[in-house]
Amino acid sequence: MSRSDELPVPQPTPGTRAFGLPGTLAQRWNAFAVAACGAVVLVMGYRHRWTNDDALIYTRAVRQILAGNGPVFNVQERAESSTGTLWQWLLAAGGALPGVSDPLRLAVALGLLLTVAGYLLALDGTRRMLRIHRPAGALLPAGVLVLLPLCATWDYATSGLETGLSFAYLGGAWWLLVRARTLRAASEAPAGRGRPALAPTAFALGLGPLVRPDLALVSGVFLAALWLLWRPPLRTTLGWAGAAAALPCAYEIFRAGYYGVLVPLPALAKEASGTQWQFGWDYLRNTLDPYLLWIPLSLLAGYIGYRAYGVCRARGASATAGTPAAPDASATAGASATPDTSAALGTSATAGTPTTPDTSAGLGTSATTGTPDTPETSAALGTSATTGAPATSTTSAEPDAPAPPGTSAEPGGAVTTGTPAGPGGAVTPGTSATPGTTGALGTPATFGTAVTPGSPAAPGTVTPGTAAPVGSAIGGGSAVGASLPHGVPVRRWVRWWGGTRDGRAAPRPYTADAVLVGAPVAAGLLSAFFVVKIGGDFMHGRMVLPALFLLLLPIFLLPLGRAATVLAGALAAWAVVCGLLLRPPLESPDDPRIVFDSHTVYQRVLGDTHPVGQSAHTERRLAFSDAARHTLRTGRHALVLRLPHDAGYPVVPLAPHVRAPVAAAEARLGHAGAVLPLDGFVIDTLGLSNPLGAHTEPTSRRKAGHEKPLDRAWVVADVTAPGTRVPGVDPDRVRAARHALTCGPLPELLASAREPLTPGRFWSNLTGAWDRTRFRIPADPVEAERRLC
Repeated sequence: MSRSDELPVPQPTPGTRAFGLPGTLAQRWNAFAVAACGAVVLVMGYRHRWTNDDALIYTRAVRQILAGNGPVFNVQERAESSTGTLWQWLLAAGGALPGVSDPLRLAVALGLLLTVAGYLLALDGTRRMLRIHRPAGALLPAGVLVLLPLCATWDYATSGLETGLSFAYLGGAWWLLVRARTLRAASEAPAGRGRPALAPTAFALGLGPLVRPDLALVSGVFLAALWLLWRPPLRTTLGWAGAAAALPCAYEIFRAGYYGVLVPLPALAKEASGTQWQFGWDYLRNTLDPYLLWIPLSLLAGYIGYRAYGVCRARGASATAGTPAAPDASATAGASATPDTSAALGTSATAGTPTTPDTSAGLGTSATTGTPDTPETSAALGTSATTGAPATSTTSAEPDAPAPPGTSAEPGGAVTTGTPAGPGGAVTPGTSATPGTTGALGTPATFGTAVTPGSPAAPGTVTPGTAAPVGSAIGGGSAVGASLPHGVPVRRWVRWWGGTRDGRAAPRPYTADAVLVGAPVAAGLLSAFFVVKIGGDFMHGRMVLPALFLLLLPIFLLPLGRAATVLAGALAAWAVVCGLLLRPPLESPDDPRIVFDSHTVYQRVLGDTHPVGQSAHTERRLAFSDAARHTLRTGRHALVLRLPHDAGYPVVPLAPHVRAPVAAAEARLGHAGAVLPLDGFVIDTLGLSNPLGAHTEPTSRRKAGHEKPLDRAWVVADVTAPGTRVPGVDPDRVRAARHALTCGPLPELLASAREPLTPGRFWSNLTGAWDRTRFRIPADPVEAERRLC
């Protein structure tokens, strides 16, 4: 750990008490607190284990991969139905292991383990962050208590979806970012090893878009924070950028060439680029209101405000002459300076006269009068730190530069050559001050004792037993080169991005901390903004959880203290009430947008407390599944068509060109994919796996992700022979749809997914992916015919 990291809070010595607990006991308590929070997630997630229909969408694609058909939903067309690319391939890798027969059960187990891992990594990351300045302190769970009692947290610890992987990515990214901050500090230590290889960290942070497309926002923020923490040279920056973008860009090229579009089809079906503010706000409230989340969030905001008020009050007190300054306070006349104060921060060291940044003592300004120095008289630019006289190459040195042979260098940078001055005496050029007469490191001068207001010490002198305000030059020269306790040069605290001993750029310690803490907060705000912008989701809480997780990361744990103890107690009381009594509604009441408590709905519909296997879904008796199974048993080459509002399930012959034993058009895509064999053709009437339906224009806003119900005339026109009549489907609309399928970009859209994948087809898909992704057709076949033909 660097000296600058240790500066804000002195390191406790062995055997001392830190934050009310001995060091060993505090460490054991911290480990217990982290493990206990992880255990709560594990136990409650297991008690709420379940899967939903969308999980079956993933597992059908996984079964296709394991069968050798590629990452597709149907063997008849290349369509990407999985929103979480990494989750799909992770399940495929696990499904290839011996003894794994049901990918859905694997999804439940793996999702739960990844969720717990994400929370443990997040908690440990926050613990490591707090150790940077308070290595021996006990910590209390705080922000994490907001998430632990939520039903949504328990529900989506499993569900079969990619949410568990999302938590693992977010927790792991936070842990890696804290590690990068710690390595930054360690590299500045006297025995630091220099810059470590952080390309693997950049690679891991860049995986966000493959976990979920919207997590690209988190990747961008965390990668920017990594760069700000290190400020590497151009060559290293390019290396990090290449590592971060390597896998996402490679897969994007594969996606464009293989599928013919730039995003998974669910992103097109849900129009993730759209704007629906009111629906998004309603969805956010549907998550916050049932749990009274405004209470814990207000408590946390109040605690943060209380701590901020304390800092501001200390700064205000430091502005009064003779009043001891609290940390982060400015050094003024008569005010004792603390580690975070400096005359170079725009204030004259003696009279407290404000100076501009360009005339502060640390940037070429006299520390005694505030008078701007010229480059020829500034200690930082080659002058003596005692008299301000121009220094020769043998009488001055930069703060971290070695002194020439035969001379001695003060921490402030002034090189002395000879006779020590007596206590309190003037330090003349070419002499060195004796211990006890300067505020330099290693002297017994009292730290924090102010010089007399309005009576600056004469150049080269200092009152015995007192210290000049930190940041002022002891002899009237520049403050640059002066030292703080632990030997930290003021230069590192004055400049926004200061140089280190090996010439690398580095942020000030408190600037680095601000970058570290600000990264998850900024990412959380962006994630919440995105969720509200697109109109939310139809599953209660699912899309808000990652944003809330990010916002709370820096305060998952808090140092033990009086205020933190009161806060933790209040949060624990709310958590008990929430966990025992507060539950979300089964369906959003009186809202124009439907939001379900999906876990409870599936328990009731399936009649199973823990529907975790595929059989729990396929054994559900539905008119559709009965018709599909009957068609399979009879061996008919036919289409089972579900009419809108379950008006009927007519069975009609398929066209000869459809290479499938049976086809089915059904809105419950996961269920249909589980009922039909892998070589069956499942036509999604909501566009999640259907290239035609995904590119239609939205016609319904009632339910998120269900905004593009496909007119059945398109289905009949696409997979049946001309002249086929279907009860309940208007033949005129079927005729218009058949004609539209031959016009404009529609033939190329279908060819990009259905033609054999040759090198020429891959190149055509790749080069046309941008236009194909943006292409939309009217949902009404008659209007589509008019517009395209």
